[in-house]
Amino acid sequence: MKKLISIFIAAILGFGAYAFAAKKAVPVNEKCPVSGKAINADQTIGIGVCCGNCAKKVAKDVKGTLAKLKSDSKDPDTVNKACPFSGKGLKKVVTVAFCCGNCKGKYTPK
Repeated sequence: MKKLISIFIAAILGFGAYAFAAKKAVPVNEKCPVSGKAINADQTIGIGVCCGNCAKKVAKDVKGTLAKLKSDSKDPDTVNKACPFSGKGLKKVVTVAFCCGNCKGKYTPK
């Protein structure tokens, strides 16, 4: 019985670790939109959008989206309060990565 309980607990812990690791967001860009250098996966921001179509627009033109972006959110998941394209409420988050903290800092709310 103890062995069965141990296996059950190990399975739950293993699944929990897998689920936690799976939540790491993947950036939509491969190069820094500011410098053009390779990205650092630890230097990311979340851009909130209203729908899948707007998420595709961010992925297609990260640099252009950042030019439209108003970094005004206090939410730790997103840097903006409204969709940069439609102005509507946020339903999805698109992750954008930068090469360093200096480039990321240009779009992080102050």
